[in-house]
Amino acid sequence: MDTIPSQNQVRTFIVGLGGPSGSGKSTVAKRVAARLDGNVISMEVYSAAMSSAPFAEREKINYDLPGALDLTLLVNNVRDYAAGKAVDAPIYDFAQHLRVENQHTHIPAKPLLIVEGILALYFEQLRPYFNLSIYLDAPDEICFHRRRVRDITERQRHTEFIQWQWENIVLPAARQYALPSKRYADLVLDSTADVSAMEKSVFDAIQAAMAKHTPAS
Repeated sequence: MDTIPSQNQVRTFIVGLGGPSGSGKSTVAKRVAARLDGNVISMEVYSAAMSSAPFAEREKINYDLPGALDLTLLVNNVRDYAAGKAVDAPIYDFAQHLRVENQHTHIPAKPLLIVEGILALYFEQLRPYFNLSIYLDAPDEICFHRRRVRDITERQRHTEFIQWQWENIVLPAARQYALPSKRYADLVLDSTADVSAMEKSVFDAIQAAMAKHTPAS
């Protein structure tokens, strides 16, 4: 039976970074990880494989629900990374709502891993692996604007679909699952500021926590 590593067995420092869609998690996580010689796992790419469903059906699926995630694979990868092992994360095609088959992103073992996602702090199976849990908080209107820009520029989505998805899927799921998970955060940060300010806040928090962390001898 797999066991969660105790504090003195963890070879890497793992951060859980949660918050609503559009709070800036992905951008900040990548910037901070680069500065601290770490890696990022985005929970979005662990969406359950839905290759058998037609595009019209895949497009309407609520991927923000806990059950839409391949939690077993995600937990296994985080567990292995915590033990100092490299992992292979899925690759996801957001335009097609599909996991890319037979391809992976190799994530080498490094001293830091940031696990970012809307539900990063939601799952009790993940929380024990986090040495630090951070929740990025921002008003709905700011999150929607950021998500809209991202979906248009990076995911080739139409404005009508973005609005429909926000109102019918993203916002209800955030209020039901993401927002309540804030109580598990060691630190809640206001993410209404610009990216540089957000990056500094998260960087300072992680750097301070890492300095207090005693690695295995």
